[in-house]
Amino acid sequence: MNITEIVTVPVIVGFCYLIGYIIKLFKNEQLNNFIPGICIVIGVALGVVSFYTIPDLVPASNWLGASVIGGFSGLSATGVNQIVKKLKALVNDKGGE
Repeated sequence: MNITEIVTVPVIVGFCYLIGYIIKLFKNEQLNNFIPGICIVIGVALGVVSFYTIPDLVPASNWLGASVIGGFSGLSATGVNQIVKKLKALVNDKGGE
């Protein structure tokens, strides 16, 4: 396993997090409900595109594995969002004491 295989997943997570954050800025509650699904679709697309453009970039042997890795990376972006949200709340609660 080389360094590019290790870096691929966090890059997809970061890109999906950024897209989800941009969608959240629209302040449309109905659209916010679809952010996890949108992140999965973007992650799958990024996984497949990166598999075909630079095959050594994604640690997968076929397009299906690349799409699963990308999809889970996109979904983990919503988990990262929740971690950031909880940490901000924790810091704000500690600062108010």
